[in-house]
Formats: sequence, structure tokens, C-alpha cells
Amino acid sequence: MKQVASKNNSRARRGTTMAEMPAALWLLIFMAFPLIIVATSALRFGFFWNACRESAMQAAKCQTFQNDSAVGISSVNTADAWSAKAAGAFSGITIVPPVNVYIVQTNVVNGTSTTNPSRTKLPAAADTDNNIYDIQVELNGTVEPLIRVPMAGIAGPIPGITGPYPVVVRSQYTSEVPQGLNQ
Repeated sequence: MKQVASKNNSRARRGTTMAEMPAALWLLIFMAFPLIIVATSALRFGFFWNACRESAMQAAKCQTFQNDSAVGISSVNTADAWSAKAAGAFSGITIVPPVNVYIVQTNVVNGTSTTNPSRTKLPAAADTDNNIYDIQVELNGTVEPLIRVPMAGIAGPIPGITGPYPVVVRSQYTSEVPQGLNQ
């Protein structure tokens, strides 16, 4: 028995899937592949941001800022170690040294903030009656795309498509031991 198309439908009931599959497959590939690349880049950026967040959180718990002590390592060395550990756990993210670690001093009376130079301890003991002290970690690095698309000569380098894109992320936590920020 032959399948014949009805007057209302110009297609036969069977055999159309094979004819439509190449077009549908190309459409799926052209739509899904860029979405996978963008999702991978976003996920890698999330890992990079989390490395900064984790470094700042751990650095804020340290007893000293610049010099290691008998109690533990300093905030600066902790930020270096945690950022390297977090970035090394995932492929596609690279941290460009140095890891910038700042002391942010906020006056509780007028609300003004002062940021000390990177990796520099306080010149005197922390004034915890008039100020709140935060540890801020800044990571510079690159995030690799899932696949580098070679587009030589067409549009020049496009970060995130033809190569890695640069990122700068900051995270800040309140110092748990402000008395050690001058050490």
C-alpha cells in the first residue's frame, strides 16, 4: 500500500525525517556550539572570580599582614597560595602575578575609605575604635575560550574567541585580626 499525500498536507507521512535531518543537524550545531563556548567561558570566569573570593576570605583570617608568624602565614602569602591553588584546580584560567593585596581602612565616623598600596602593611597599629579594616584581593589573569577560533586576518584578535580574554577581579572581606595588620 502506497502512502500518498493528502490534499491538505503536501508531505507524505513517512520518510521526511531523513530529508530534514541534515538541515536540522546543521541548525543544531550552529546554535548549540556557540552557546557551549559562551557557557564554558562564563563558567571559567566564575571559577576565576571564586578564586579571588576564596583568597580574600582566607587572607582576612590571618594573624599578620605581611610577615609570617609562629601562628601562621601572612595575609599576603595566604592570598598568593589560595589563588594559585584555586586557579590550578581548573583548566582554562591563568593568574598573572603578582596577586594584589590591599588594606582598606574605613573611618566609621565620616565613612571615607583609604586604600593602602598593594602588599604594604600599616605603618602603625590599627585604630579599631575609629576605623574598620578590610583585606581586598585583586587578581589579574586570563580566561581561555573552550576552542580558539582561527580568524587570521579577518578581524584581528578577538579576546574570548581567537584567544584568552583578560580579566581583573576584586574581592574584599573584613579583617578578623586587625591588630596584626602592622606586621
